[in-house]
Amino acid sequence: MTDIAPLASAARAVFGDSGVHAVVRSGRTVHAVSLGHWVEGEEVPELLCHTGVAGWSPTALEPTRAEVTCARCLRKIGGSAASSRQLALFGDGSQDG
Repeated sequence: MTDIAPLASAARAVFGDSGVHAVVRSGRTVHAVSLGHWVEGEEVPELLCHTGVAGWSPTALEPTRAEVTCARCLRKIGGSAASSRQLALFGDGSQDG
């Protein structure tokens, strides 16, 4: 069996600073990162919103210092962004006429 400890350690080191967030495979959405349980009790960086990453690999998450834009991550960290506001279903609620 392959020892995955060095792989997990390297992934943790990339996202070790609290100001580092992640994008998935050069995507546009910036996610907050937390540590999660992986194989053999190792902890590795994962998206705070728990959005699935198909074919998870340590190279799927790319580090960035950009602001978090994922609405689900923002709700979990208590942040806000214009993109995370609820849109009105039938207008702004005002009555015309």
